[in-house]
Amino acid sequence: MGFVSNYARNLVAVALGRQPLRPLLFSYYITHRCTLNCRYCCDGDGKRFKEDPIAELSTADAKRLLAILRRAADTLDITGGEPIVREDLEEILAEARRLGLRTVLNTKGAGLQRREGLLRLADTIALSVDTLDPDVLAALIGRPRAQADEIIEAFHFLLERRKRDGFRLVLSAVATPGNLEDVRGVLHIALEHGLGFHLSPEIAGTQANRALREDARYHALLDEVRRAKRERHGVLGIDAYLKGIGTFEPFPCHPLLMPVIRPDGRMYYPCLESKQAEVSVLEAGDYAAALAQARARRGEVPRCGACCHIFCHMALSLLQRHPWAALHESRHWRHL
Repeated sequence: MGFVSNYARNLVAVALGRQPLRPLLFSYYITHRCTLNCRYCCDGDGKRFKEDPIAELSTADAKRLLAILRRAADTLDITGGEPIVREDLEEILAEARRLGLRTVLNTKGAGLQRREGLLRLADTIALSVDTLDPDVLAALIGRPRAQADEIIEAFHFLLERRKRDGFRLVLSAVATPGNLEDVRGVLHIALEHGLGFHLSPEIAGTQANRALREDARYHALLDEVRRAKRERHGVLGIDAYLKGIGTFEPFPCHPLLMPVIRPDGRMYYPCLESKQAEVSVLEAGDYAAALAQARARRGEVPRCGACCHIFCHMALSLLQRHPWAALHESRHWRHL
């Protein structure tokens, strides 16, 4: 199954008032390990991912997992923790490509200069970059200036190599009360170089940082991002999402558009924030079977309303519910 075919089938479910169950993509938290201490890193329960160590699949089992996921969807988000701490990441990405999976590698980027093979194996690199000021960045990642410099060097390295190696480069920025002007600078760089850009508010638990809600600077930034979306290519997230992270209105959440898999191959149901991960996709041998087991144990997806403002849930849920906007969104991807 592919993104487009699953999206089309989900439209029927949405029209009938049901939860759409066809995955548009999978998110595989390949590791919880990370050498950074980012202030906004949060697993929905107040902890950083690295504070919740989970056993990781072997290379062979990770490949088996990918084969199972490929039968249900054609797009894979690889995240963490920091994915590039896994020494076998090249092998796993190569297997994903062999299986016909489109991959998005989410990373801070430090060390990519020493892992050049990753650039030729990932279809999209989503670089987490919230500022290009090394002192501000050092404070955000909770590490010395030298590590901030390495991340900024990785950005310039990717900028130089993206056309040669054929990957899309998306700058993923988190807006906090302390870096709003820096995020504006990241937006301008993305537009200048024809890169992708997407914005998330800092999340505390599952809610946006309350200090952002009444911050005029944050709302001015959102206005600029929405204007850039209308006038240029590359800003990602439909307008309903970009508006929603300013108004924080309730939205119908469809978490199974992007099922989340833990490092040990267990699937969170219905979402990572639920902390329920009783079913192993590997043991089930099939995603549909794993989903059926999870639903039997935990029931149907609850109607959460405004319980979270997390990019992956909010952006995808609204994308699924606005097909005309989704069509326009695909044009932004094609221009990256």
